[in-house]
This record gives sequence, C-alpha cells and structure tokens, in this order.
Amino acid sequence: MKLFFNYVLDSIRYAISDKKSIFINGILLTITSVIFKFSFITPFLKLFVVTYLILIGYGSYVSWYTLKGSDNHPKFRNILKLTKEGFKKSVVTFIYTGFLIVFFLQAKNYYINGNILVALLFIFLFCCIYLFLIGGLLNRYLHKGKFLEAFNLLEICRLIYLFDIKSFIKVIIAVVISQIFAIIIVMGYNQGFSLFAFIYSMVAFFLAPFFYIGNKRLVGLNVCQLLANKKIKIYIDSK
Repeated sequence: MKLFFNYVLDSIRYAISDKKSIFINGILLTITSVIFKFSFITPFLKLFVVTYLILIGYGSYVSWYTLKGSDNHPKFRNILKLTKEGFKKSVVTFIYTGFLIVFFLQAKNYYINGNILVALLFIFLFCCIYLFLIGGLLNRYLHKGKFLEAFNLLEICRLIYLFDIKSFIKVIIAVVISQIFAIIIVMGYNQGFSLFAFIYSMVAFFLAPFFYIGNKRLVGLNVCQLLANKKIKIYIDSK
C-alpha cells in the first residue's frame, strides 16, 4: 500500500505541474457541464458532444503517456486525435455499460421478488462484465488503441488471468476512483444562477480538472506497475 500512496502523491504533483492543462480542461468541463445540464442529452448523444470527447481522449492520453514512462502532459494541438480517441473509448464504455445496466436491473427485480439466488447470479454477471470493461480498455492499450481489441474476450480473459489479485485490486481501486471523479464532468452548474451555484462552479472549475488529470495518472501508474511485474510490453501511438 505504501507504493500506492506514493503513486497518489506522484499523481498530485503531476496534475499541478501543468496549470495550462488544468485551465483548458476547466473550460472544457464547464462547457460540457452546461450542455449536459441545460439540454436533454441521453447517454448515446453524449458520444457526439465534442467537448466531452476531447476530455475523454485527453484522459486516455494521460494514462497512455504514463504507461510509456513519460511525465509529459498531452497537448491540445491535435484536437481531432483527442476527439477520435474519446469517441472510441466512449463507445466501448457505452456498450459495456448497457450490459451492466441490464444485469443490475435484473438483479434488483429478482431481489425485490425474493429470488435471492437468481439475483446473486446477475450480480456475479455484473461483476464479470465490469472486469471485462477494465480488461477491454487495457487490452486496447496493448494493441495500439485498436477499437475491436476491447471486445476480444479470449485475450481479455488471458490478460486478467495473468494478473495477481493484489495488483489487480490496486488497478480496480485506481479505476473506480478515476470514474467517481469523472462524474464531476456532468456536475458543474445547477439550474439557476444562485450565489451557491456560482461559488460551487468556480471551485469545480479548478478542482474538477485537477482530480480528473490526477486520477488518470494514478490509473496509468498502477497499470504500469502491474504490466512491469508481468514483463508485458505496451504499444501505444502517443505522439
């Protein structure tokens, strides 16, 4: 756990080392937040919100650079590249999330109806799909970001099998933390412009990108350690 906390400190230092990135991400987060708050954006339509896709793509490249052993921050010069990566990752997440929602609702319904065994079965399937989601995203990293590799179930199973439980739990913790803070993307402005909403939005403008960048770095560091332990090479187009 000491190494994990060292990674946390590293992620904090990394996030604050490029104030320009925090500012730009803050602007993108604010725009995305306003779009999501003041319009009826379904999960599917989020795939076409450019600012959202740029944010997701930027987060991917933070993790990718870390996996390559780089302390550099991604640049915003190639917006198309960031948008493309954000779209691919969002589609992968969208597809897996669809199964997660179905299994969760089924587990809830069977639990309410008193069928505990079937509910537990769907909870087990839910956990399996979540592991496949993490493994699928990681498998993309191992294959130059190729979209279909996120659904190569045979390779994903082999990949998950290679990892020891302790290392994989660390990666899971890092990913969950990252996803929790990524939810800040859809927070930001509330309906109406009260004083509280204004103050909250100003704080979120700086804290949201800080947490977002830092946690993407944290994911990369933990995955990098996991891959190094297994002597697995990673091939990423990180130009």
